[in-house]
Amino acid sequence: MKILSYLNRILLALIIGITFIIQPLNSEAKAASTLRELRAELSKLQAQKKSNENEKKSSQTEIKNKTAAIDNAYSEIKVAENKIELAIQKIAESEKEIETITAETNELMRFMQITSGENAYMEYISNAGSMTEMIMRLSAVDQITDYNKEQLNKLDNLIKENEQLKIDMANYQKQLNSNITAYENRISKLDARLAELDELADSIDDQIKNQKSLIDYYVSLGCKEDQDLQQCVSVANNAGWLKPLKKGTVTSLWGYRKDPISGVTKFHNGIDLAGNSEGTPVYAAAAGTVAGITKKSSCGGNKVYVHVYVKGVAYTTYYFHLLTINVKVGDKVSTDTVIGTVGGGKQTKSYDKCSTGAHLHFGVAKGFYLGGGKEGYSSYSTMVSKSISPPGFGGKGWKFTSRTQFYNS
Repeated sequence: MKILSYLNRILLALIIGITFIIQPLNSEAKAASTLRELRAELSKLQAQKKSNENEKKSSQTEIKNKTAAIDNAYSEIKVAENKIELAIQKIAESEKEIETITAETNELMRFMQITSGENAYMEYISNAGSMTEMIMRLSAVDQITDYNKEQLNKLDNLIKENEQLKIDMANYQKQLNSNITAYENRISKLDARLAELDELADSIDDQIKNQKSLIDYYVSLGCKEDQDLQQCVSVANNAGWLKPLKKGTVTSLWGYRKDPISGVTKFHNGIDLAGNSEGTPVYAAAAGTVAGITKKSSCGGNKVYVHVYVKGVAYTTYYFHLLTINVKVGDKVSTDTVIGTVGGGKQTKSYDKCSTGAHLHFGVAKGFYLGGGKEGYSSYSTMVSKSISPPGFGGKGWKFTSRTQFYNS
């Protein structure tokens, strides 16, 4: 019975644990299907932005304090070094003084000891002219001896104090160096987090702008606050994909790669297509509806997001590093629509920091990023996780010379 009871408790704990695991997944999977829900998501994004800004300020303040603490620690180390040097000097001086007093004491003791068969000490005492003088002579000898002993003890204690000071200051230096290492490690982590927050800030700012544009678009269509958005808007269905450029070369693939700017391995949520100069027309790879636009992002520059259906499956296509944008949110586009032009080169480098030359970053993700209904979601990270390698392209270095040219492996 005890075993059954124990097993029942384990089973109950597992059920509770699974419930907590499943709930966030379900809540993440649930997409906004009405204007009201889109507005709620916008509020969450704005709250997240504020939270990130507060964390950024807090991190910057902590970095400033830790930097000041490091400067102070280096100053304290210098003070400790000076104290150690001073202690060494005092020890040397004390040792010399001990040698001098010891020599004087030895000389006095030799004077008072028996020499040449005569007791000089007794002679010195016995030669006193009176009892009073004898007592005074005895007292003088004792005082000289006691004084020398007292001086030697003081100097010996001073040496011990200075030796301990050396040890204490050396330990203090070790502690300060340990503190400096800890502060530097913390600053390194905070710097990394600040870089991450800066990247998130751009992403959240883009999402907020796009979310607002999308809400305005649905409002312009006359969608009601609690009306199903999928019923309020329709997206054209496509039989397949076309290339977004008339020609090009695949220079970077979808997936993990070493980032050409930072040198850090990161996930690349699309493919890079080079071989065209800035200003070359970029076409919609499939007919659909413009869902979002970002202008002059620090990483990706000008961006366009288009919702499409291909063979009945919902996708979001996205085009980054554009020089110009020729569409607006809500526009219906065909495969002949020029949605923008190639950028990423000299004309966009003043604001687009994630490009090393003229090219198009083309991506495809399942579902409707910045969209409503059962296919929709608003999280950029969700879009990245749903991204796929754009169909019809070959490996790195593969060239195409027409929009209908497909790769056959």
